[in-house]
Amino acid sequence: MGQENAESPYEVRSSGELGRYLAAARDLSPDDLVLTERPLVFGPKAMPDPEASVPCVGCYKPVYTDVGERCPKCGWPVCSGYCPGLKDPRHHGVECHILSARPDCVLNDMANYYRHDALLPLRCALLQTVDPDKWKKLLEMQSHMECRIPGTEAYDEANEFIVEYLMNHFIAKLDNDTKKKYLPEISAALIHRMCGIIATNALEIRLPEGAELLALYTNTCIMEHSCIPNTKHTFTQTAKNKDELYKITVKVAIPIEKGYHISTMYSHALWGTQARRQHLKDTKYFACRCQRCSDPTELGTFLSAMKCLGDGYACDGIHLPEDPLDDETEWACNKCRIKIDNSQVNMLISQMGEEVDNVQMMGGSPIMLENLLCRLSTYLHPNHYHLYSIKHSLVQLYGRQPGYTTQEILDKKIKMCRDLINITKKLDPGNARLSLYNAVLQHELHSALVMKSQKANIDGTQVKDENLKSLLVEAKAALNVALSALKDDLEETSGKKLYEVILKSKMEFERLCQKKNVTC
Repeated sequence: MGQENAESPYEVRSSGELGRYLAAARDLSPDDLVLTERPLVFGPKAMPDPEASVPCVGCYKPVYTDVGERCPKCGWPVCSGYCPGLKDPRHHGVECHILSARPDCVLNDMANYYRHDALLPLRCALLQTVDPDKWKKLLEMQSHMECRIPGTEAYDEANEFIVEYLMNHFIAKLDNDTKKKYLPEISAALIHRMCGIIATNALEIRLPEGAELLALYTNTCIMEHSCIPNTKHTFTQTAKNKDELYKITVKVAIPIEKGYHISTMYSHALWGTQARRQHLKDTKYFACRCQRCSDPTELGTFLSAMKCLGDGYACDGIHLPEDPLDDETEWACNKCRIKIDNSQVNMLISQMGEEVDNVQMMGGSPIMLENLLCRLSTYLHPNHYHLYSIKHSLVQLYGRQPGYTTQEILDKKIKMCRDLINITKKLDPGNARLSLYNAVLQHELHSALVMKSQKANIDGTQVKDENLKSLLVEAKAALNVALSALKDDLEETSGKKLYEVILKSKMEFERLCQKKNVTC
């Protein structure tokens, strides 16, 4: 057992099952600082549509492929030949010597010719000469190479798209002096190990202009996973001191008792248990057994629950997994005890997920979303994560789209918001992972309550003073919760924009209260 220092809020411990992990050195409260550290190394991910734009290798600003400039030495796309990151060793400064082994430029098939996902493994390997201390720390990180063997999807993908790409196009073309200077130790096996370290430990950073980075951190990577994380992390994206760029700050989200494990989350909080556990097995090589995964009801949210699927006769019961930690578990109805195979449930949920994704990608209109919600509600518990996704989209359309501002629609929106807020609070009480979801729901609840306060009742009468105040008091509380939920998200573009929208709503609300002469 080790401790960072006498004042540190955490201790580094180890166990046979978990390896190294962090534990609270004392009782910790929300917003207490756990740790802050600079990245060992970072690099860009490929853009969603690399044929349209790619990240500049010096500053990661998206560059349009058909007009973008090229690095004068290696030919990779850049925002400008004067980009300061081109000479910075933390960015493009050193890798450029390796990438220059293939100086040709192309405009076609950009995604395969300029593989930005290969840059971080290369930067990792370059640490051996760029910063030997960081290289030593990097090699201490878990790579799970025992699971990433030839024939596995992880190994074969890394081999085809990263290892062979780097070895054949660049490293094999280096002269001995360059190789000795920058990569004294290099092989396909070493690059595979770098890929394993990245897959196991890297954190994603979303940049303001749309690009994404992956970064590795020495101490943060020791934190274990939990589907109920007790910390939240943020990244410094604007810094006067360039060495502070992408520094991570980890704060307590919910109280942590002394000796209790400090955790983060490596999956999506709004996925059901089977989806989360499968993702963790595929990417992190462990089977989560946390409190949420162990509970068939997922902390009473019923986020994965199905309605009774009895053959020929379905009662009004709920189908839940008998043992959610067993991949082959049967699902039993809590009333009629009819059981169904896990494979049947997986097939249904997968098909429904595709339908939800398709409608969302098409920009789902209210009628499309309502039809899908009605159809899937035949099979799914009202709180199921597929229905959560649909409802979260609907509440942002109700009260805003023409034809969807009636009293009846507003009442429906208010109920949906309250229901989704209740689920969100149970899954993420400290706003560690769902702060933006929570803020949107609280803001939409506020909006609907304010609209309702200004509408006449269905019978044509005006809202009574006591009812008016009740609506506005709840609306004000929702606004304050929304702003509070976003307090740690202001470095990210999406969080900052949402915060500004809600602040504007707050000013409009205060003017409304003055006009109505209501004190909330």
